[in-house]
Amino acid sequence: MSDNTTRRKILDTMFHLVAEKGYDKASIGQLAERIGLQKASIYYYFKSKEDIFLQLAQELYGDSYRAQLVFLDGERDVASYEAALLEAGRQLIDSYFEHPDSRRFYAEIDLQTTRIPALKELVRLSDAEFYAFLEQCLARGVALGAFPATFDLRRSTQLLYTVLIGIDQAILYDLPLDPKAVWADVIANLLASKERAYPQL
Repeated sequence: MSDNTTRRKILDTMFHLVAEKGYDKASIGQLAERIGLQKASIYYYFKSKEDIFLQLAQELYGDSYRAQLVFLDGERDVASYEAALLEAGRQLIDSYFEHPDSRRFYAEIDLQTTRIPALKELVRLSDAEFYAFLEQCLARGVALGAFPATFDLRRSTQLLYTVLIGIDQAILYDLPLDPKAVWADVIANLLASKERAYPQL
């Protein structure tokens, strides 16, 4: 195998190993055994287990499941915007179910952010990007007239962000939740909020 092929094999195998066993229980020895390499050979490609884990996290957040959201800038009227906003959440929820190993790996990332500063910063930047994206989506609705000019964009963005993160966690831990119904209710409430003003934080 070429160096690039071996490196990719190490990353892919570690991804599944962490999803299966968790970061703490996944070892370089187990990784080497699954690939059929000597343990010392792993260190030719990566400095440590943490180095492999960080590389995988960077790849996941670089090609994040969040990118599956439909960007709403192309919607030109209120009706199509409202339909696209509802569908965007449904697609994201579907992605949670379609990639269980990714969900488990993300859970391990969350656990390790308190111990790996570089990982914590990666997650912080990714979450800020996701929040900004949601804000852009809602701002597009304001521009189209789906919401009034007095719509509380900041508070509504916080609401959508919190709901989506909560849905993600509920699915990860198999909690009894109908996520698409929750999403539909939240969007319906936002769209019906034209006369409602949130108190200032």
